[in-house]
Amino acid sequence: MKSPLLRGLTVSLFAAASLAASAEEARTWTDIKGRKLDGVFLRQDETTVWVKRGDGREIAIAKKTLSPDDLKHLETAVPAPDASPSPSPAPATGASSAVASGRFATVKLDPTSFKPREGGFKIGTMTYASNLETEHFLIGGFEKTRPAVVAAYADALERLWIDVAADLPELAEAFKGRRMPIILADGEKEATAFAGWHEKHAEDSREVSSEYRLTTSSIATFSLDSAFAKENGFATSGRLFRLDSKNAQSSRRTWPERIHFVASDLFGQMTGKADENEDFNLSMVRLSFAYHREELCCGRIESEVTFGGGTEVEGFKNGRNWAGATKKLLKGGATPDIKGFLQASAAKAEPRDLGFGLGLMHMIQADPAKRSGFNKLIAETRKDDKCPTDEAFSKALGFDSPAAMNTAWKDYMVSDAFQ
Repeated sequence: MKSPLLRGLTVSLFAAASLAASAEEARTWTDIKGRKLDGVFLRQDETTVWVKRGDGREIAIAKKTLSPDDLKHLETAVPAPDASPSPSPAPATGASSAVASGRFATVKLDPTSFKPREGGFKIGTMTYASNLETEHFLIGGFEKTRPAVVAAYADALERLWIDVAADLPELAEAFKGRRMPIILADGEKEATAFAGWHEKHAEDSREVSSEYRLTTSSIATFSLDSAFAKENGFATSGRLFRLDSKNAQSSRRTWPERIHFVASDLFGQMTGKADENEDFNLSMVRLSFAYHREELCCGRIESEVTFGGGTEVEGFKNGRNWAGATKKLLKGGATPDIKGFLQASAAKAEPRDLGFGLGLMHMIQADPAKRSGFNKLIAETRKDDKCPTDEAFSKALGFDSPAAMNTAWKDYMVSDAFQ
């Protein structure tokens, strides 16, 4: 399988000499901080070079992090004879295709690399004795939280990060030097304790609002003050999971609610504050991304679907026949509109919006060029803290105008490719 397209050189990549490729084929690549990685040159573009380690894992390295000698070498470097572009994962249409697409189900993780923090994982005044630190997450539980449960979350979340980063390399840049905090509350007492800390955190911040769902929901998101997050090496948002919930299913790697909500968090970390744009927002794009990633990783969509105003359309109740229901709407005269989609609010979405959103994600996933354009669009969005317009969104996916995109979008959804 292919590893995620990472933009930065992390310590873990350069630390394992046992993973070096054979000396006959490999080159020792060095970053500007002196860290090294042995690997075979595969290919490059304007910003990235891809190399293959001795264990067969393909790593993408941002050129801006490489040493002058490596950059000079790339001017005349010849790719390895067997080097070829990575095959794009096929859009998932069921459990079998989700496995065939590779990443989440088949990635090889080393659980011994997940280490507990000495003295516990601390966030503000809260300390979690049962914890694990992975490359991209900090999972914290209370004293009675079973280590096996913490380890199950660590495994599933790292798999999800890898799966998303394989399609959206911008994720690596968004997470550079940061980890997303995940809080595991065994019951109401533990959830209330964290909620109390977060309430005080919100009072002390101009950016963060109180989050009542931390005590009322089995799964709840929370925001962190940007300065606090930077100081502590955290992402600007995290997730609380109630382990006493009937559907917690911590032992199920593809527990859909966990995949869905953390995928949404990862997307939000990539886009930054873009949702604050007054004219357009990425609310429906983010929601569609979360459901689509759930489908890719789990084989189908199982998370509960609710729509604002109590609106219901047959076929959209549990997400298992969204493609079929969407096709019926299109045949009945409904038409996707990227401008309206970027102006819609997920809290007030109509079922057709979510059906169209899933179709949009399928269309992007099926085409490497569109997937690359989508990734670049996210990078620009995060840099500018401004949601793209319908014109910018369309051009990023390779269309001359929103009208052209709407036509292609509809054609894709009525085709056999969308199932």
